[in-house]
Amino acid sequence: MKIEQHKVGVLAYSIQVEDAQGDVLEQASVSEPRTLVFGLGRLMQSFEDKLIGLKSGDKFEFLLTPEETFGVYKDEMVMDIPKTAFMINGELKADTLVLGKVVPMMDNHGNPFNGYITELKDDAVTMDFNHPLAGKSLYTVGEVLNVREATFEELNPAPSGGCGCGTPDDSCCGGGSKKEGHHHHHHGEGGCGSCETDVEVESCGSGSCNC
Repeated sequence: MKIEQHKVGVLAYSIQVEDAQGDVLEQASVSEPRTLVFGLGRLMQSFEDKLIGLKSGDKFEFLLTPEETFGVYKDEMVMDIPKTAFMINGELKADTLVLGKVVPMMDNHGNPFNGYITELKDDAVTMDFNHPLAGKSLYTVGEVLNVREATFEELNPAPSGGCGCGTPDDSCCGGGSKKEGHHHHHHGEGGCGSCETDVEVESCGSGSCNC
C-alpha cells in the first residue's frame, strides 16, 4: 500500500533547519514513530507532496525551500508599534515588554497573529511579525515504517482550536504530539502548521492589539 490521500503513514524522520548539520526542529524515532493522516489539510502541503506515493520500507530525503514552507524573510514585517497599543485602561503592561518575548496580537479584522519584541524604544516597541522560520529551508530525512487505511475517527477528528492542523498538539510538519527536546522553535513559536497572516501596519497602531 502506498501513501495517498486518506491513508495513514507511520514515519520515523528528522527535520532540521537548513541542512543535515542544522538544528533539529522535530524528530520521530523508529521506536517512537509519528502517525500521520494524509489528505486532510493537516500537514504542510509541500511536506505531504514529497511523501505521496511512498510505501512501507521506503526511505526519503528532501529539502523544502522557504517558498515551500514559511516564505522569505520580509523586512517590512518588522515594525514599530506605539507603546499605547499595549495599554489597558490607560496603564502600560510592563511585564509584556520584554526583549525576545512572543506577544499574541490581533489586527483590525480580528485575525490573531504573533510577533516577537526585538527592541524597546522610549515610545515604541519594535516587533518582528515574520514567522520564526521565515527564510529558512527545512531538511527532512526518514523512513516509511508502515502504511494503512485511516480509521473513521482519524478521518473525522474532533474540532479543536488548532491552526488547521487537527489538534493543538500537532507536530511541526506532520501532526502528533510535541515532545520536549524535539521541538526547537525559535523565539518560542509554534511549528510548521499551515497558518499564515498578513500583518497590517496600521492595525496595532490603532489600539486594536489584543495584548
